[in-house]
Amino acid sequence: MTSFNLKRSLQSVALAAATLGCVVAAPQVAQAQLVGDWNYAMDSFNDGTEGRIIGDNSDFEFYGLAYQETADSVIFAFNSNLDIDGYNYSRARGGSIGYGDMFINFGDGSFADAEGTDELYAVNFADNDSNVATGLYSGVTSQSLTTVNAGYGSINSHTNTVNNRLGGNASHGDLSATDSYFDTSSAARTHMASGTFESGITMLSSFDGLDFGQFGANGAHTYGFSIDKSQLKMGEFVANFFAECGNDGIAISGELTGLVATPEDPDTQSVPESSPMAGLLVVGMMAGGAVMRKRRMAA
Repeated sequence: MTSFNLKRSLQSVALAAATLGCVVAAPQVAQAQLVGDWNYAMDSFNDGTEGRIIGDNSDFEFYGLAYQETADSVIFAFNSNLDIDGYNYSRARGGSIGYGDMFINFGDGSFADAEGTDELYAVNFADNDSNVATGLYSGVTSQSLTTVNAGYGSINSHTNTVNNRLGGNASHGDLSATDSYFDTSSAARTHMASGTFESGITMLSSFDGLDFGQFGANGAHTYGFSIDKSQLKMGEFVANFFAECGNDGIAISGELTGLVATPEDPDTQSVPESSPMAGLLVVGMMAGGAVMRKRRMAA
């Protein structure tokens, strides 16, 4: 897959949608939109499939993904109908279908271009089929486990099912369902295949100023986590994740500046200071943390 300019691609998608008069069930954006301290990407509200069910009644409906940069952390949060413990299904690997890993790509090309480079990170934030410690990984490669989780054989198959059979409107948040950032002729890349463990993450249960409801989102759950910003690159990125079956997926485009205000130079302020949050649960820092750091995971 050839490289492309992400900003130009997103602008083209927005223009094409306007020209064709596409109707969507939720506010669609070409890039993450900033409201307060949060940047939001809203997905279609009727493209998460559960059999022939889509929309609010589907356990696989994703509504929105947001991020916030603070002085020392990057916080991601998302609104969804899918429980963090997964969806019980006997035909799926392990008897349940949950969230795949979140990928964060700082490269300027496609997802495939970043595979195995220092541009691509992944976050394991839920108990899933990656079978690795919860936390942040670098230099990752990916794999698709959709078909072993009773899911779609390609992104195009999901898109066609939603648009042509179920009367929905498939999208991937800041990316259209057909954006060439992904190889849509192949199954969604849902999990890490290899990578280097960098650090744990902090799971969050409350989020200052976060409000998916302002966009009409009413997902049953809002989950999130923070990452130590020193472990990540700075610059423009695309972050995304899919359900393990590929029944829905969402992406957000953004930028990390790394700038922090100082008393000597208050004009450098570009990110808010971290504020106390209730309900924090540190995960991924398990026994022998020093040994776990930089651990290589097998393909």
